[in-house]
Amino acid sequence: MPTIGKVRRHVGVAGQVAYSMEVTYPGEAPTRIEFIGNVDGGPVVMVTPSNLGGTFVRDPGRFGDFGPSWVRKFVEGA
Repeated sequence: MPTIGKVRRHVGVAGQVAYSMEVTYPGEAPTRIEFIGNVDGGPVVMVTPSNLGGTFVRDPGRFGDFGPSWVRKFVEGA
């Protein structure tokens, strides 16, 4: 299971919010991951150093409301 560092919230405009954290998988160096979404729901994009263009998360609602607990559930593979 990955180790998740402190989840930091970054506020944007028009309800946009991002959560970033350092994630460390066993045997690997820490990686910064950022999730960008909206407080009103809708799509969530995951951005990593190897994919700066981002990847859309399919069915983000399965992890609950977008927020710190959502991020942890996603990264832990819940």
